[in-house]
Amino acid sequence: MSNLKALNDVLHEYIYVESLHLDSEDGLTGYNLLMTLAKSSDLGAATIAVMFFNVGGLNVRGFGGGLTQFMDLCVSRVEGGLDRIRYELVDEEEEKIAFNFHSFKVLSEDGSGE
Repeated sequence: MSNLKALNDVLHEYIYVESLHLDSEDGLTGYNLLMTLAKSSDLGAATIAVMFFNVGGLNVRGFGGGLTQFMDLCVSRVEGGLDRIRYELVDEEEEKIAFNFHSFKVLSEDGSGE
């Protein structure tokens, strides 16, 4: 999956946060964020894992203290600006997460729910 429309479609289906993992790239040149989301809160629910590369301006609020949902994630292309920033992800409904990033890759999608 490499286009924004497909990514946005999938992000609207998977709203329950299973994990967020921030890791530095080689030589501390930047950070990558692995986000794993589920379709429901049920054990064994379908999940998707997306890696966002070269993340900047990460802003997370109101996270934890129970089940966290990103209800309306939206990725858009950033025109102009920095070389390392091409996209922006924002939780448009509750503003629980926002960040800029250079590229993304869907690592896995388990749509079976089994």
